[in-house]
Amino acid sequence: MLKDQIVVITGATDGIGKVAARELFKKGYSLALVGRNQSKLNAVKSELDGLASGNSIQLFQADLSLVSETHRIGLEIAKVYPKIYSLLNNAGAFFSERAITSEGLESTFALNHLNYFVLAHNLLPSLEKFGKSRIVNVASRAHKGVSLDFSNLQGETAYSGWKQYQRSKLMNIYFSYSLSERLKDKGISVNCLHPGFVKTKFGHNNLGLAKHLINLGQNLFAINEDKGAETSIFLVSSPEVDGITGKYFDECKEVKSSKESYDRKAEKTLWDHSEKLIASLK
Repeated sequence: MLKDQIVVITGATDGIGKVAARELFKKGYSLALVGRNQSKLNAVKSELDGLASGNSIQLFQADLSLVSETHRIGLEIAKVYPKIYSLLNNAGAFFSERAITSEGLESTFALNHLNYFVLAHNLLPSLEKFGKSRIVNVASRAHKGVSLDFSNLQGETAYSGWKQYQRSKLMNIYFSYSLSERLKDKGISVNCLHPGFVKTKFGHNNLGLAKHLINLGQNLFAINEDKGAETSIFLVSSPEVDGITGKYFDECKEVKSSKESYDRKAEKTLWDHSEKLIASLK
């Protein structure tokens, strides 16, 4: 029964994460919702209560820009749920100005990339125990047109908020392709997606011109949150993608990601660098 299929969703209090939570809950899945703000998590649960019967919602509060917090919440979720059907890695942000976390990491790199890496690894035992489980990573078409410079991975020099965001989305794709290969014999599929340019609160953490331009672009060109969540919901729930892994989707269809995203050397270098960096923070 779907109520016994747990879907973990990060960034579940706003935007496409919130829509995905609502629609997957209505389908009958039980949810583990992860967010930074406890009051917003409570509000989402209040909205969802009563939409479906039999399935459950558990809330988990954490700042996913911190490796220690992501590790803590991953272990907490795994303890509550020995078996997990799907992880939807959705949390992310754009920082127009370079910001450093309390762990000394650049915020875009920490939240948009390391968060996916750490949480997926902590939940792998529960995903493996479920059998035929799914990891879905929200990336973006923004990954096109950039490559990784491993001497400047955290934007140490000539920081550009948009370029750093683009590179973080390329990292999401590298991570998805690499993890899918490592898990191909364990029954866990790993796919990533472009949600579209969606009118959400994305980027509203910034000030001044950056926030103004994002608002203007969203008002002129963006699709609504329901449309933006469709591919995430599809990859979590559709039988059409049973057995499909290591792919990139746009508008619920498998498409090619950028030429740079198939660079196996860069993919492996990013994986090895991420492992070493995470280990150094423990």
